[in-house]
Amino acid sequence: MNSNLEHRIRKEKQKQWLWIAMSALLVVLFASYQLYTQAIPYLAQKIAVAIPQPVYQAVDKHTLTTLDDTELSKTQLSELKQQEISTLFSQLIDNKREAQHVYTLEFRNWEDQANAMALANGTIIITDAMVTLAADQQELSAILLHEIGHIEHNHVMESIVSSSLVFVALGVILGDVTALSDLLLQGTIIGITQSYSKQAELEADKYASEHLIAQYGDHHAMSAVFQKLATENQDESSWLSTHPSFDERIEKIQSTEP
Repeated sequence: MNSNLEHRIRKEKQKQWLWIAMSALLVVLFASYQLYTQAIPYLAQKIAVAIPQPVYQAVDKHTLTTLDDTELSKTQLSELKQQEISTLFSQLIDNKREAQHVYTLEFRNWEDQANAMALANGTIIITDAMVTLAADQQELSAILLHEIGHIEHNHVMESIVSSSLVFVALGVILGDVTALSDLLLQGTIIGITQSYSKQAELEADKYASEHLIAQYGDHHAMSAVFQKLATENQDESSWLSTHPSFDERIEKIQSTEP
């Protein structure tokens, strides 16, 4: 009798400890999710605004040098084509001469990938394949304006800071404090090349759409670029294709016709 009672008591205690462990795990997972999705983006936004301009300049220089050494190669575009696009770019940033960021346009080849990316201080890289993909000036404008939108909303530095915060946290957790400087540098590159959040991408899309309407009277070129990229990249792993999807972006643009 006593043996059966003790056995039942032990089983009940085991169940209680199991529930406690599961509840603790759920609390940790929920707290981690909130930290990653809420606290880190909030901190990144505040920190990015406070970072002095020389740091932005250094980040652009370091990132471009690293990408040139590892991923990018010299453009094959003609001087005439480069000048044509540079003139268009100058027109798009004409009212930003006194802005905090220093806008420059860089042409590169990236294993024939159609891509474009913005760096923290205003450097925008566009690949040869992306130039080829664009049918006209309006589509090129859509591509460039989207990247300008990321810079104007400071998405790039926020992404870099977010990545660095994650790396720093991992370094502290793993006890490898001496590697924090290396982790921060890695955060710079990963922050540039990683996916933006859904909100960031839609903000850049909205910026581009509004400026396309102001300049050309409509934003059809934006949808046209998305449709081409969706056709060329079924795995949606290229420019503007990370999150949200091409289809979602096209639907969002078409639902806000001018």
